[in-house]
Amino acid sequence: MADFKELSNSAIFQKLDKSDLQSLQNISKIKNFNINEIINYENDEITKVYFLLKGFIKIYKINRFDNEIFLYTLKNEGLITAFSLFEANCCFSNAECMENSTLLCIEFDKLRQLLKTSKTLFFFFHEQLERLHSLLKYVINREIVYDGTAKVAYMLANSLDEFNALKKQDIAYMLNIQPETLSRILTKLKREDIIETSADGGVIIKNYGKLAAIFT
Repeated sequence: MADFKELSNSAIFQKLDKSDLQSLQNISKIKNFNINEIINYENDEITKVYFLLKGFIKIYKINRFDNEIFLYTLKNEGLITAFSLFEANCCFSNAECMENSTLLCIEFDKLRQLLKTSKTLFFFFHEQLERLHSLLKYVINREIVYDGTAKVAYMLANSLDEFNALKKQDIAYMLNIQPETLSRILTKLKREDIIETSADGGVIIKNYGKLAAIFT
């Protein structure tokens, strides 16, 4: 059973009243996962719905050549498991902890029943699922619509702090481009006076309008 106090202190669960929190607590446990620990594999049957309380999660798929295809990361509190109330459920992708993480583990069958009786919880999880759908829409744009330059420009415009905190090879992996391609794109953006490099090696955006025009 999940710790009611820990859930009630969580910013994302504060929108739920005490009754809904108690109902969620009754079908949940809080579990700590270690760095590099797998939460679920792609195509696993969904028996638990995982909700990130604290940590850093990587979502990815494996292609037929056993290559890892990065989709997105989750750093803030929110739903990890995408599920449906109306059909059989298998995990869409692999989920792995990139650092020690704390998750809320909810019994899926009991959650499905609970969502049929609680309008507040239904809309709460609907909102969380919409957030995952928005992430997948971004992945589609990144992988199908955007070229390499647009991928880099989008990340700079929307996740500059994360870009500057990561190693270049990790950024290249996340954008599914080669590290050499990333270096060439950054050089090109500097030459066009869109970005510059700070004394500590981070990227500074000089012309956000020109940067945004690359991916819009």
